[in-house]
Amino acid sequence: MCRPSNLHAHRFAHPFASHIVRDLAMTKRWSFACVCAFALVLTTGCTLVRPKAQASAVTIGSSKGDTTAVVITLELLNPGEDEIELIEYDYVLRLADGAAYGGKWAALRALPPGERVTATIPAVVPTASLQGGATSWTVTGTLGYRDPESVVRILYEAGILKTATSVDGRGDSIRPAPTTPSETPPIATTPAQGG
Repeated sequence: MCRPSNLHAHRFAHPFASHIVRDLAMTKRWSFACVCAFALVLTTGCTLVRPKAQASAVTIGSSKGDTTAVVITLELLNPGEDEIELIEYDYVLRLADGAAYGGKWAALRALPPGERVTATIPAVVPTASLQGGATSWTVTGTLGYRDPESVVRILYEAGILKTATSVDGRGDSIRPAPTTPSETPPIATTPAQGG
């Protein structure tokens, strides 16, 4: 009587065991694929040189109510021999009195090899801070970018690998608002996120 009972139990357990074995096989394949991808990255000699980003100036823009829009000017440098795709700025602007603005801004541009370019990102600060003489500032944050190597780019898009360089800078003064519209630093049309 035990034998039929055991066969019956085995018949019902078999589909469940089949799913477990299949899931384990898929997990092993995915792990193997990840290991192979990283090994390929290492063997191809990922030689991307990290870009440099430094805040060089903060300029007053327009005021509205209790806040004033400012423009942060960045100097970007690609010291390498490959084009770099810039993705997103994640940054904080702090004034001498402790006022701070944090935000994200899509870069969405290519940085040519061996070239230095200027970029701008927006921020908003309390008007009272500027009127109170808090003109010293610091900028900290990161700039995300993509490696031009195709395998590394695939890993980035899959969320396995993220590459970023630091953004920093400081200054003792904030430039006054331009007297003519033509002097206003241009801001990219990509919408800001956060605030």
